[in-house]
Amino acid sequence: MPDDRKQAIEQIKLRVPIEELVRERVAGLRKSGRLWTACCPFHEESTPSFKVDPSKGTWRCYGACAMGGDVISFLEKHDNLKFNEALDLLAARAGVELPRSTASRKPSGADDPLYAVLERALEFYKRMLHSSEGARALEYLRGRGLTATTIEAFGLGFSPAGGEVLAQKALAGGTSLDPMLATGLVRRNDQGRAYDFFRGRLMIPIRDERGRTVGFGARRLDDSDKQSPKYVNTTETEVFHKGRLIYALDQAQREVRSCGHMVLVEGYTDVMAAHQAGLRNVVAVLGTAMTDEHAALVRRSGAKRVTLCFDGDVAGRQATWRALNGLVALDIEIDVVRLTFDATQEPGETIKDPCDLLVRHGAAAFQEQLARAVGWFEFLMAQVEPLADRERLQAVDRVLELVARLAKPLQRDARLTEIAQRLGYSASAVREQFQTLPARMQVKAQERRRAESPAPSQAGATPKRGLTHRESMAARAWRELLGAVLQDGTLVAALEALASEGAHTCPDPELALLAAELRSLGRVEGRLPDLSGLLASMCEHPSRDLIVPLMQEAEAAESPSVLFEGARAHLERVRAEDLRAAKIADCKRLAAASPIQHKAQLDELHRELILEKFAPAHQVPGTPARS
Repeated sequence: MPDDRKQAIEQIKLRVPIEELVRERVAGLRKSGRLWTACCPFHEESTPSFKVDPSKGTWRCYGACAMGGDVISFLEKHDNLKFNEALDLLAARAGVELPRSTASRKPSGADDPLYAVLERALEFYKRMLHSSEGARALEYLRGRGLTATTIEAFGLGFSPAGGEVLAQKALAGGTSLDPMLATGLVRRNDQGRAYDFFRGRLMIPIRDERGRTVGFGARRLDDSDKQSPKYVNTTETEVFHKGRLIYALDQAQREVRSCGHMVLVEGYTDVMAAHQAGLRNVVAVLGTAMTDEHAALVRRSGAKRVTLCFDGDVAGRQATWRALNGLVALDIEIDVVRLTFDATQEPGETIKDPCDLLVRHGAAAFQEQLARAVGWFEFLMAQVEPLADRERLQAVDRVLELVARLAKPLQRDARLTEIAQRLGYSASAVREQFQTLPARMQVKAQERRRAESPAPSQAGATPKRGLTHRESMAARAWRELLGAVLQDGTLVAALEALASEGAHTCPDPELALLAAELRSLGRVEGRLPDLSGLLASMCEHPSRDLIVPLMQEAEAAESPSVLFEGARAHLERVRAEDLRAAKIADCKRLAAASPIQHKAQLDELHRELILEKFAPAHQVPGTPARS
């Protein structure tokens, strides 16, 4: 890995303390001496075995899953990301420019077929919007007050009702269907026949922050058809991840960076109408549930203030809560507008969303709504205060969940005090409720995981092949060998020498991969880098997660060199026992075949076995006896 990339990773780790990131995702994390502890988020347990060490920047589970690593590996596992995806999110959070290396990139052009086929589909849908078949979709857009310039700027189109248009065009042109299948544009039925996924709908391209089309939102045109969903999105693909996209961010980010203010609304057309009215800092979250990936995009955009501008009905209030869950951890100003249109509507007029308001009354009317924004905490408390006792207690817990995500202890303390004052509770009772919240959240999370996740074997996890008792003992010795090398990087030379003998094969594939990688890294400077540098160098290596557990297992030894020599001696004994067992098997085979014919060979094998049997107790079996 190039030095500039390693340095960037080191900067990221310095600027994103591991305990802060873990605390945002593991609500039960509590300080215990120099460590932070909690129940492991990766398996069910009642006694905390998950520990975070801020001084080393590492985490480890001492329980059933026995995993460990650094802040990057934690984000990978917890958020189900690839290494580079986790690294990008952390770089955005830390404000570190991450150099791109050829080693860290996907192969050149790996994604080009997917982006290219999405662009071709976009152009096809745009043409169809202005055909006779797309007239109804175009009429709908004009009825919402969207101009031709806005329709073109947002790339709006129409998917024909015929079920096999794109599939047929691809086949007729000799183009492979694979990219279309991979992007979700085309699917196959049970008989294997290809058909278009989007049919008879208004097509809204969804672009990433770089402006590349990655998927589509498709709206039905007949609102009387209650059998089909109003909106259908592209399913999750290699390039389309709903939880990592903010609609129109590619068009809004310049304005957001300039003014420092981002406005989040609910719908596609709300965003389009706002941009059409000159308010180019307006964006939307697909589904309105704000994820940590969304929060990273907000941070990267340069926004210092975010205004949530959702409908004032029950669904809008729920959307506000979900959006706040992803945003409050950011150190930015967050306020909320509860949209009401009664005062704005003229006699006989119906305004049902920001799009209607913007098209009919312009930017000024929308800005008047924004001027009524209140701080997020004030918005929540105004909802909680009127509730009766039982409902209020449930709502308080929801507020406390958001308070727990605040980054700074003083912020959390101030909010707890305010909750007590405004609701008439004692400060101690509120704090006790807050302290017991993590345990309740842990139970909820475990129940949710049980309901949503299949068992590991069903989820596609590939268990290690079963090891014999002898192989297990050898694998244990290899764990000690590698732990010693990780504790003392100069021992990598001894590991290289051991490997060059070719006498010992590690039976555990993951340990064998790690041993090979450590030897490779050690050949450069004759020793291994420190822990942080080693983890940075390993990047996406499949055995990277073994490093922290192995190092910590080796800490109990008298010294790394003593541990290494003991493990090597154990491997020699295991090897000698294997050789002895092989000689005995040979004796039996030769004796059964023809004792007279193989007498010389049998005599030699018997002599070797006798020498091994009476070798001194301190001598490693299998080595020649001293005379």
